[in-house]
Amino acid sequence: MKLFIEYILDELEQIGLNNNYRVSLSSSTNEENYVRGVMQYFDQYFDIHFIIIFSHPEENPNLNYIFWILDQEGNKSLINGSEKKEKKTDIIKEKALKEIKINLTEGEDIRYLLEEINQIVKGNV
Repeated sequence: MKLFIEYILDELEQIGLNNNYRVSLSSSTNEENYVRGVMQYFDQYFDIHFIIIFSHPEENPNLNYIFWILDQEGNKSLINGSEKKEKKTDIIKEKALKEIKINLTEGEDIRYLLEEINQIVKGNV
C-alpha cells in the first residue's frame, strides 16, 4: 500500500519519462526542515534539466503541500547558494519557474499541479 503523496510522485515521474528524461527522487532536509524531497529530471548524459522540490505538509491543515519547479539555471543557483550558506528556501522561492500549492483533498489542485509541470517540461524539450 502507498501513501497518497506517492501516487502524485508516480505521476510526476511519468511526466519526466514521457518527455524522455530519466527521473530520480531523494529526500532532503534543510535548516527549517521544510523541504521534504527533490525529484530530478535528467538526460542520458546525466545533465539535470529540471528539479521539482516539495515541502513537508503544512501543519494546519496538514494536507497542504508546496511544489517548486526549477530549471538548470535555478538548480545551479541553489547549489551555489548552498555552498555560500544562503538560506535554501529563499533561493528556491526566488529561482522557481513556478510555485504550486496543493491540498491533497482537492483533486482539482492535484490535476493543476500535474498539468502545470507537464506544460513547463514540454515547453523546454
